[in-house]
Amino acid sequence: MAGLLLVVFINFVGIGALIPILPFTVVDQLGYSESVMTLLLASFSLAMFIGNPILGRLSDKLGRKRILIASISVATAAHFWFAVSEDITTLFMSRILAGFGAGNIGVIHAIIADNSERQDRARMMGLMGACIGAGFVLGPALGGLLAGIGSGPAHQMPFLVAGIFSAISLIMAFRLPESYPSNADAKQVKTSFFARVTALMSGPLGLFAAAFFLLNLSFAQVEAAYVLVVRDLLGFGTRETGWLFTYIGICIIIVQGGLIGRIVPRFGEMRVIRTGIYCLITGQLVTVMLATLFADGGALLMHILVATSFVCIGFALTNPTLSAASSAASRRDEMGGALGLVQGFGSLGQVIGLTAAGPLYLSGGAGLSFSFAALISVCLLITLFFIARVWPKLSPSAAS
Repeated sequence: MAGLLLVVFINFVGIGALIPILPFTVVDQLGYSESVMTLLLASFSLAMFIGNPILGRLSDKLGRKRILIASISVATAAHFWFAVSEDITTLFMSRILAGFGAGNIGVIHAIIADNSERQDRARMMGLMGACIGAGFVLGPALGGLLAGIGSGPAHQMPFLVAGIFSAISLIMAFRLPESYPSNADAKQVKTSFFARVTALMSGPLGLFAAAFFLLNLSFAQVEAAYVLVVRDLLGFGTRETGWLFTYIGICIIIVQGGLIGRIVPRFGEMRVIRTGIYCLITGQLVTVMLATLFADGGALLMHILVATSFVCIGFALTNPTLSAASSAASRRDEMGGALGLVQGFGSLGQVIGLTAAGPLYLSGGAGLSFSFAALISVCLLITLFFIARVWPKLSPSAAS
């Protein structure tokens, strides 16, 4: 599992490297609006939405390792392509390709589920989330520090480095053992893709898919709007923004790498998820107040850090615990496809959230963006109520 977690970490270095430099590449250098910037982010998530269930189902049929290697290969090529792209069309094309390759999250979740006992999955999902957070520590830091080096556009050097990191993860993927061989479901009855999706969504897994959709729809405002908030209110450039997202990554590492494995066995999945949503809503509402009421730069920075901490702790508590809980609604012979479908709906939430982030910010600034996010988080809390009602049937030993 250590090798798999390292692959996840290296993979997300490349994804995180884009965040602090995107406004300066798309808006400042190429002259496009913030809406185009968020659409570029959304194109990546849309490709993830398409890739997650496809790659997950293929891993059920062909084996996890084979699909993981293929998807990382696609992402590696896309990072290098993005590095040498200087027009908006090829930027979009390369990010779409990278997003499809990053649709291996469902496959990785299935590998973790294959190799862990039910009661240990929250801890493993937390460790995976910590590796993602660590990738978001190093990725934005690299993006901020390397932006503008050389004669090319701001994103060139960061993504050459990101491509190298992705190539290293590809080499490591070849060394991973196969957790679910290609002939493992040879006796499974063949059904159409849409019939399988309908069957999965009609059960408890549909509630988890809805929850992931809402969680990522809400958190997408952090990915897009925070960059614009600190640029406009605090005058942050690429380097300062990179350090802010490094702080976000550290918060996620602390919670998912250290706390999840301890608190989930004690309090149960539903209570931990509920607490995470409360923190998420708190951070979003505080951000609304900061954006509309405060203007002092020094004090505003400290307040933004506090609000950011609440948002990130909330997401860090909710995301891996919800992932672990969703595995209880999946059979092993359909784990890849089922978890890929759930993660795909999360990506769809990102698509809509990121697409809306630009127009929301242009219309009403951070106040409108984060008010929208808080409303979606309330909807997530309501969805959790319905999940909690069926949870005892999925996990009879649940503590909540």
